[in-house]
Amino acid sequence: MIAAAAQRTRHIMLGSGVTSLPYHHPFLVAQRFVQLDHLTRGRAMLGCGPGALVSDAYMMGIEASTQRQRMDEALDAIMALLRCDEPVTMKTDWFELRDARLHLAPYSDPCFPISVASVMTPAGMMSAGKHGLGVLSLGAGLPGGPEAIAEHWRIAEETAAKHGTAMDRGKWRLVVNCHVADDDELALRQVHAGSATRR
Repeated sequence: MIAAAAQRTRHIMLGSGVTSLPYHHPFLVAQRFVQLDHLTRGRAMLGCGPGALVSDAYMMGIEASTQRQRMDEALDAIMALLRCDEPVTMKTDWFELRDARLHLAPYSDPCFPISVASVMTPAGMMSAGKHGLGVLSLGAGLPGGPEAIAEHWRIAEETAAKHGTAMDRGKWRLVVNCHVADDDELALRQVHAGSATRR
């Protein structure tokens, strides 16, 4: 979808909402996004997370309790691969890399933007802080979300300091629902009609 949108646009950045890292070998995720980075000439962004649907993990035979750890392991591998400074050898209980190198270095210098999803727990913020990455705060529009994200950001900055990285508020994306229509009046009517059918 990103590749198709890239053909029809010239300037807009195009990102994966969330690529659930525990469901993919990290080498393939890194390769895929480097290819998109080249195809889009620097307009691709990787949004990643552990996977929010327990039902998906169940269908793939993955214990939901392992998803956050697997995301961290995959992210460690992806970041090492994207540095392109030396072969990456790494073994976990679910993937292995042997003297792995990407086929291409990223088009973007030094790398395309990467953001980690964060909903209501600070786990995503901690992963972002470890690598100095951006954040997709998916819980910003949920009840309690605005109150939680300030504390999450503090945790991200603390984690970044422990790992010798830094957080950049310019890479923090707050995700909220919106409804688009031809004009405000129509949008309000459609939202009211939609909320009435959910009651």
